[in-house]
Amino acid sequence: MAGSRAHIRNLFVRLLGVVFLIAFLSLLPQITLLVGARGLLPADAYLNAIRALGGPLRFPTVFWAGCSDTALRGAAVLGAVLSFGLILNVAPRYCLIALWALYLSFVTVGQTFFAFQWDNLLLESAFFALFVTPGGLRPRSAPAPHPIAVFLLLWLVFRLHFESGLAKLLGGDPTWRNLTAMVTYYETAPLPTWLGWYAQQLPLWAQKASVLFTFFVELLLPLCLWGPRRLRAAVFGFMIAMQLSIIATANYGFFNYLSIVLCLFVLDDGHLAWVASRFGRNLSAVAPRVIERPRLIVAAAGAAGLVAVSLVPFFPFLPVPAALRREVMPVRRVLDDYRSINAYHLFVQMTLVRREAVIEGSADGVTWQPYEFRYKPGDPQRAPAFVAPYQPRLDFQLWFLLLGGPIRAPYFDHLLEDLLQRPAAVAPFFARDPFPREPPRFLRVAVYRYRFTDPATRRATGAWWQRDLLGYSQVVSRRSLNPGGG
Repeated sequence: MAGSRAHIRNLFVRLLGVVFLIAFLSLLPQITLLVGARGLLPADAYLNAIRALGGPLRFPTVFWAGCSDTALRGAAVLGAVLSFGLILNVAPRYCLIALWALYLSFVTVGQTFFAFQWDNLLLESAFFALFVTPGGLRPRSAPAPHPIAVFLLLWLVFRLHFESGLAKLLGGDPTWRNLTAMVTYYETAPLPTWLGWYAQQLPLWAQKASVLFTFFVELLLPLCLWGPRRLRAAVFGFMIAMQLSIIATANYGFFNYLSIVLCLFVLDDGHLAWVASRFGRNLSAVAPRVIERPRLIVAAAGAAGLVAVSLVPFFPFLPVPAALRREVMPVRRVLDDYRSINAYHLFVQMTLVRREAVIEGSADGVTWQPYEFRYKPGDPQRAPAFVAPYQPRLDFQLWFLLLGGPIRAPYFDHLLEDLLQRPAAVAPFFARDPFPREPPRFLRVAVYRYRFTDPATRRATGAWWQRDLLGYSQVVSRRSLNPGGG
């Protein structure tokens, strides 16, 4: 049984179904708010704008057939139903193909709200999972996946870790090289947790040790993915430990949960049998998959081609000759369109200062009251919450709002416009609406620098954050948005 991954494969496919279920269920309460007919970035307007650039092959989405609010919600429900197909092992290969196509459809029309590496990772995981997922309606005794298929999934695990570590070194950020990257990480993470506050208080030596641990997991351990069984068990343990530490201190949707599921392929059925025996259960042996020599040659050539192609998205981090970059540009364009073979470069540049935009409204232009988002930092007294595996995509996207200088984001302009003219359309985004009966006449954006408090301040005031006002935006009113409307 050692070396076989039939039972690992079965567990992986079911857990991948759980991740897909989480992903689609998390879209239900927010997809129409984000890209619906009256959303912040309507999908129908986006498709109309890109129609001249290409059709379904260039922009693959089922929503070319219609992207009404009903269609968006219905597609999310269908995705949840298909996810149960994977979980229950009902026509898993066909469910996986449909889930890949459906999620790609959302990613294509989701615009900036789906521009995250974990959306890419889910699509790529589904793509490579097709090579190990059995066919048939109820494949209860499917043979073990072929070693070539297992290699491709391990290659994804390798790239997820190794590219992330290598990009940190090649990206030029001095905080990774002098081991201080984690000093500000916890308070500048997009959506930290309250445990992140405690991690922020650790001494400098501990923060530097965590950087060394990150490099150890991302750069050294991936080289051991094809090593002896005992070594792979240790590799799995360290990789899971890093993912759990990230889950404890920050919210990245389903990303870390999916990473854990992928890491299962570091193990084999022998490891799983050892765990099962501790609970008094025995795993049955599964016959290996036998491929005839001609098909084996084709499969090996195809795998080699996929490995070569998978290097292309990482070219921007490598000293690749300009001529080669031009040669592979058509390949890069197709990969970007389908987002099923990607580069992974997590936190290449660390954010050292956290700036937050706080929307304030006023009925008279004198007294201003803040809106409170549900998840992103706002009221300093409010503890950072655990949100994952759910991802509030607007709250998360707002983290990027002030990274590039002045506020320039169409979705944010639409949010302000809706607060003044159609507040009910965006009310679900807020935990506190200071104008529940009638919208404000004026809006402005206060920009603050946020820091985690120290233990003494936390004990004295109960505050999790301290903030310093950096300035205000120009005041926006219904008259300024619609100057001819009075």
